[in-house]
This record gives sequence, structure tokens and C-alpha cells, in this order.
Amino acid sequence: MDKEVLEVVLKKLAKESSIASITEIEAVPALPKGENYSSNILRLTLKVVLGNGRMAKKSLIMKQIITGGDRGELLKHLNVAKEESKIYSVIHKEMSYLMEEFEDTDEPLWCNFIHYDPDLCCILLEDLKSTGYSLVPRQKGMDFHHAVLALRGLGRYHGMAKVLEERGFVSKHDYIPYGFFTNLKIVKAVPYAGILNTAKAIRESWGSHWKETARKLMISFDPFAAKHMQSVQVEKSEFTCLNHGDCWSNNMMFKYDFQKRPIAVKFLDYQMPHHNTPCVDVTNFFYLSIQPGVRRSNYALLVKAYHDSLSSSLEKFGFTGTKPTLEEITATMKRLEFFGLTIFVSVYPAVVCSSVEAFDFEKLLKTDGQEGFNPDVLTEPGLIEKMGPDIIDFTERHTHDLY
Repeated sequence: MDKEVLEVVLKKLAKESSIASITEIEAVPALPKGENYSSNILRLTLKVVLGNGRMAKKSLIMKQIITGGDRGELLKHLNVAKEESKIYSVIHKEMSYLMEEFEDTDEPLWCNFIHYDPDLCCILLEDLKSTGYSLVPRQKGMDFHHAVLALRGLGRYHGMAKVLEERGFVSKHDYIPYGFFTNLKIVKAVPYAGILNTAKAIRESWGSHWKETARKLMISFDPFAAKHMQSVQVEKSEFTCLNHGDCWSNNMMFKYDFQKRPIAVKFLDYQMPHHNTPCVDVTNFFYLSIQPGVRRSNYALLVKAYHDSLSSSLEKFGFTGTKPTLEEITATMKRLEFFGLTIFVSVYPAVVCSSVEAFDFEKLLKTDGQEGFNPDVLTEPGLIEKMGPDIIDFTERHTHDLY
């Protein structure tokens, strides 16, 4: 077939399937209340006319970043809308080129980016639900198979990010430090205040044999903040890369085969990217997304699953620098254990509770955490079994010097 003929055929095909006009738009919330704390997320259902004249339906996701109140001020300071749009429009585009270059036929780990409106702090994205992806309910948590697939995806993402850094497309100087590590207002209002809230709820509702554990959780802020900062200090020789920044179950969606087995994962919400050890993302995922019993009994296997994917991805995409060993990744995960248990004790109850009002982020910021947590979430059935072993571990190994 002549090149000219093929061009005409392909252009005609593209025109026939493209949107010629929109006749109707319906906007509904894409998530229930309590499932997102930084954006108002809408699903836009469009009735459209295609280039061939046929009527069709299309679905998009519109994210509008919250701009009012203390929470809005913090989000504007973090510039989350611009940061996320840059990840989608620049970093993911370069990752796509990288996949083409090395003939990587796996699914991209992100949805398609459509548009960013800086005046409205609004981002338009592909609707993954319309292509067969769905969330794992946060209350349920991820089983071993979901966790391994997510960790392998995360290793692949970090590997591509490091290759782009080596090629000059990613600079650590372009990203502000991770707020949960460096912003004392956030540290005091969320993880520290969350620990005290957990201690109070345990003392009042978990029974008399938990009162000593509750007492050990009543730590002081200054030594806690110092230990928190120390635990996340990165050595100069340590492997670092661009992190997702908010890696937990509500920010990833899975596709399934006919037997309901997870076969593909995509990550969402790139609002807090930062340059750090990739184990920050892994630690966030371990302690906020995986079922605690699964994490505790398969910890080494899960770390290895991540490392295997990171190593193979660095190799596949042509990274020429020094690759981290499994022992080095394991050691970094051990160093970050204090951070992991901190967010588990403080935030995990809100993640798995059935309540849609687990905490009021606006109130937490206004009161330095004195108000805003809902203690009732710690009385939900099954929570003691999920959290108890890790809380005891935290108090016995990490709080003796925090009073």
C-alpha cells in the first residue's frame, strides 16, 4: 500500500473516532465523602458526537484542588495542582518515550493526562473506571497478591524515574522536601497528635489490660520530632529517586482477569512528589495499605518483591549507575520503621474505619492537632486485632526515649 493511501486511511480513521462536539455534560462526585482530603473529584459523563456522526458517551475525571481555609493555604503553598500536572504532562510523557525506546509492552502505570487549568486549580484526567480499573476498599486493605503487584509496579516506576534523572529530565532540586518529614506544623498536627488520640482512645475503650500501653503512647513532642527527623535522614551514598509521595491504597487502581485476580495496577494522585529514598513510598504503602497480618507475616518477601522489580527495571531501561542491593533496601526500610509505625499508629485507624468523618484536616491544622481526630474510629470491631501487635511493638521498642 502506498504511503499516501495509508496516510489518508489513518487520518480518516482518527477523524471518525474523534470528538466533533459535546451535546451534554453531567458531573457527579467520583468518590464518596471521606475518601479524599485535598481535592473535589468529579466524574464527568459526556454525550458527544464523533467525527463519523455517531453519538457516544465519554467519561473523564475532573480534580479541583481545595483552595479555602488553612488546608487550602497549605495546598497552595505545596503547589499541588502544578506539581501533579507537571508529573502527568512532563515526567509521564518521558516515561512513555522510555517504554517505547526499550519496547516495554507492559501497561503504563498512570492514566492519561488531558488538561490543566492553573486559574481554576483544575486537572482533567482519563477515567480509569471506564476502562475496567477499580479500587481495593481501604477498609479491607490489600492481600498478598494485590500487595506484590503494587510493589512491583512501584519498583518499575522508581526505576524509570531514576533513569530519567540520569538523563537529566528529573532534578532533585525541582521538588520540595516531603512535608511529613520537614514541616513541623504537619508533624505536630497529624502523626504526633494522631498518636496521642490513639492513646486516649485505647485508654478509654480497649480495656484495662491496654492502659499501660496507652500510657506509653503519651509521648512528648520535642523528642518525638527529633527522633522522627533523625529516622528519615538520607545518607549521601544512598540510592534516591523521584517518589510518588502519597502511596496508599486509595491512590492506586487495579484491573482483574476473568478469575478476579489482579493483573495490572495504575497509580493516582501525584500531588506530593519528592526526591528521597524510594523506601519512603514503600514504607507508606506497607503501613497504610497492606493488611497488617499480611505485612507482618510476609515482610521480607514483600521487600524482595519490590527490590526485584526495581533492579530489573533499572537494568531494562539502561541505568548505568550503582543499583541498590537487597541488603541496602532492607537496611533503609529498617531505618524508616519508626516513621512507618508512627503513621500506622496515628493514621491507619482513619484509613480502615467505616466512618466518612475519621478526621477533619482543616481543624487539625488550625488547632495543631488538639481537635480534629474522631476517637470513635478506634472502637470499630476488629481494630484491636489489626493494630494491637504493632502498637505493642511500637511502645516496647521506640517510645522509651520520647517522654
